[in-house]
Amino acid sequence: MFNNFTEEARKVLIEAKREMQNLKHPYVGSEHLLLAILKYNKDIKDKLIKYGLTYDNFKSQLIKIIGVGSKKNNYFLYTPLLKRILETAMIDSKENNNGCVTVNHLFSSLLEEGEGVAIRIMIGMNLDLDELYHLFITKITKNKKGNRLIIDELGVDLTKQAIDNKMDPVIGRDEEIKRVLEILSRRKKNNPILIGDAGVGKTAIVEELSRLISIGEVPRNLKNKRIVSVDMASTVAGTKYRGEFEERIQRMLNELENNDDIIIFIDEIHTIVGAGGAEGAIDASNIFKPALARNKMRLIGATTTAEYKKFIENDRALERRFQKVYINEPKYDKLKEILLKIKKTYEDYHHVLIKDDLIDLIIKLSNKYIYDRKQPDKAIDILDEVCAHVSIKENKIMKKYNKLNKQLKEIINLKKHALLNNDFKMATVYKDKENKLMDMINRLELNLYDDTNLTHIKKEDIYKIVSNKTNIPIYEINKENIKDITSVKNKLNNVVFGQSKAIDEVVRSYKQIKLGYREDKCFSYLFAGCSGVGKTLLAKKYAKIVSKNVIKLDMSEYIEPHSISKLIGSPAGYVGYDDSKNIFDKIKYNPFSVIILDEFDKAHNNIKNLFFQILDEGILTDSKGEIINFKNTIIIMTTNVGFEQKEIGFKTDNNDKKIKNTFGMPFTNRIDKVILFDDMSRDTIYKIIKCNIDKLRKKYTDIKIKVYKSAIDEIINLSNYKEYGARKVNKIIKQEIEEIIINNIIKDKKSVCIKNIYSKKLVKV
Repeated sequence: MFNNFTEEARKVLIEAKREMQNLKHPYVGSEHLLLAILKYNKDIKDKLIKYGLTYDNFKSQLIKIIGVGSKKNNYFLYTPLLKRILETAMIDSKENNNGCVTVNHLFSSLLEEGEGVAIRIMIGMNLDLDELYHLFITKITKNKKGNRLIIDELGVDLTKQAIDNKMDPVIGRDEEIKRVLEILSRRKKNNPILIGDAGVGKTAIVEELSRLISIGEVPRNLKNKRIVSVDMASTVAGTKYRGEFEERIQRMLNELENNDDIIIFIDEIHTIVGAGGAEGAIDASNIFKPALARNKMRLIGATTTAEYKKFIENDRALERRFQKVYINEPKYDKLKEILLKIKKTYEDYHHVLIKDDLIDLIIKLSNKYIYDRKQPDKAIDILDEVCAHVSIKENKIMKKYNKLNKQLKEIINLKKHALLNNDFKMATVYKDKENKLMDMINRLELNLYDDTNLTHIKKEDIYKIVSNKTNIPIYEINKENIKDITSVKNKLNNVVFGQSKAIDEVVRSYKQIKLGYREDKCFSYLFAGCSGVGKTLLAKKYAKIVSKNVIKLDMSEYIEPHSISKLIGSPAGYVGYDDSKNIFDKIKYNPFSVIILDEFDKAHNNIKNLFFQILDEGILTDSKGEIINFKNTIIIMTTNVGFEQKEIGFKTDNNDKKIKNTFGMPFTNRIDKVILFDDMSRDTIYKIIKCNIDKLRKKYTDIKIKVYKSAIDEIINLSNYKEYGARKVNKIIKQEIEEIIINNIIKDKKSVCIKNIYSKKLVKV
């Protein structure tokens, strides 16, 4: 409500509250407002002395008529009359002072109301109120500004905001601010442009500069200046006809040249290139060039590095009119200092408490898990969000406060219902309950944000926020809850049979992931073994356990060299360059993913070289130059290399050599673990068949199924497991066993016993 009041008007209102407390009155009224005006505003006080009205004689008359209270009141209640005076003052200010309420507005509104204690006392002192009213109304009208500057209409005065303490403090940017001050103090080419990545604090530096100007801590030639922020959207808005935009820009530039106390700030300054440039018209950048060359105005710009190169650097005439100031990410010590200084601001806003040692954790996690943002923006973002997250939690006092408010609403509704039914006795009872509840609520409100009742932020809150923002599970949250590690091994052993060594290797690395001890690179496996032994099955089952986002690629589709565009996008100039449908785009939005590369040996060498970089550095640059981070991914590759033919003796050594020869020693050395799968044994294939038969029993619950060992032996022999592994098992069971079951269900039989399938087709193994 009081945002549009001048500082002097706000001080008068505060002084009115003090007068009320000193007189021990139960409310703040028009008489206290007049006392404050007579005491504080020299201009009005000097004029009223001529009419015989002073602070002392008005206060003595007030005490004589109203008296002094017996008890000091700590609550500030405005009388309805004073509320009307404030509302009238705000309405009048919109008509003659651009909505800014002054003390003169307050006094003229008090006279305009024509009633209240203050007016009665003034009448009792024989003052001519009509004469006073006309005197101050005329004064306000005379002070009305004739033509407001267009730059004030389109822009925001940052210096005024700094005076009103509406800006956060800026720490650790002394060198950059000094450089900007030096450029602004130059005789010519005094237009700095701040260049840096999004989030490094370019706009914050200009805000800090505004604050320094407001307190006078700047060179002599910059004192009493104003920094006005203008955006091109508001400048273009409303210019329907050709020539209107150019006229508006030209008028704004003329104002800047005639008013050397204004420094214009354009955030995202690259938007001036092409702004308003309709057919036959010139854009804003070409209108600005001559004005900047004349050195009669000062302009501060801010833009990102990429947009500077794209828009401004290409226009050499525009570029040479600016002096570049590069803004880099702050170092760790500066960043910590920034967060420690602004911590109090966020604590006061959210009514929470955060210990200093948690600032280190915020910096660490923001650097580790947030890749697409820059410091200090991403660290401040986490600080703000974690404070908001904790502040909305209900503590004991908040729960009680909300409960009492709910009860109060119910009591008020019951009271209204009783009054409608003319039950005044019950209405009185409800009124008493309402007063008691209001008293309890008021007491709670006083203690609600006391330091002893504020919620403390914990490590777990920070972990949770970072995990939610990045979609990366931060397992440090649940270090004590790691019981599922053993259950993972059991789950995998129940699905993939005969590969206990491979499962042990996979679970070993899963422990590192689960406990948060992973290195700053992706995990990678190469599953090597004969066809049908369970490499892809283990990869799929493990991927589903570890991550919700699984990307499976059949590398036989990437035999051609141009297929690399499916992964990182098409090169510039080719069809599909502007599309964002490449596979690795998914990693940007789901950094914690499992990538399964089936039959990796079939991929083209260009594809293998691409993954060589991913395994080595954990990052990749796509066709548009954007960096994709793979440091939180798990890459599982499968291959049959070295296992195509059955060999006798020194099997493992020969297989290792063939794998290294196929993929190359440098590539193989960058794989975290090469896991060799065992060949399929008779016991393993027997377990797989039994598992599939159990699935049939769950599928066909209406019939009792019994399969004898002789039938299972036939399936084992038909499967030719030593050559094909378990691949033919499902096919045989579906074609033979399931067909028998279905035929018996059709015949309405309740059970089926399968002793043999057809012995004629037995194959010796």
